[in-house]
Amino acid sequence: MVRPKLGRIGRRGVRRPLISTRIGVAFALLLAVAGVAIGTTAFFAAERKTDDITGRLVQSRATNEYDGPPLAFPLDEFLIGRGSDGVLHAFYAYPPGYFGHVRGCKIVWDNIGVVATPHAGPGLYVDPCGGARFDRDGKLVSGPADRNLDYFATTAGVEGTIVDTRELYCGSAIETLETPAAGESTPTPTSTPETREKCERVSPNTKRP
Repeated sequence: MVRPKLGRIGRRGVRRPLISTRIGVAFALLLAVAGVAIGTTAFFAAERKTDDITGRLVQSRATNEYDGPPLAFPLDEFLIGRGSDGVLHAFYAYPPGYFGHVRGCKIVWDNIGVVATPHAGPGLYVDPCGGARFDRDGKLVSGPADRNLDYFATTAGVEGTIVDTRELYCGSAIETLETPAAGESTPTPTSTPETREKCERVSPNTKRP
């Protein structure tokens, strides 16, 4: 009597569900790991929006020979321009003082801006909210502000000036001046020597202390 050839088919029938089960489990694990990774990324992205910004090293590709208007780096929130000393300076995009911060105002460059007393310009950094004006060196020349522009440290790199946005430094404090009497000229704002006092980075969402 000839034995029917069902054994091999039967064995294959047993193996196929086992292999399919293993593939299904592996695929499910892969999806679970991908889900965790996506969730973790989204969490840290949300934290970055609300938490303190740590900053980074930014390659500006601008050298001290650059003599054009200040260049804006919106993502890193600074403007870099050549000062009166011939060196590039990186100023924080937000003007000093809570008023400018809460309104979300950022300094802009006025290429033809001039202040008569003390003489500054043409070319000034302007706070569009408070009206303060700062010269090429970030020094206050007119308008309401309690210090010069805040700034980031810069170093010369092979491909241009590198801006370190990991630490923000406060601009020099401005001495309080009395309002001039009628007929008197407006006194020149004077600032304390530049220091390395660290300032907090802010945004329009920063709560007032």
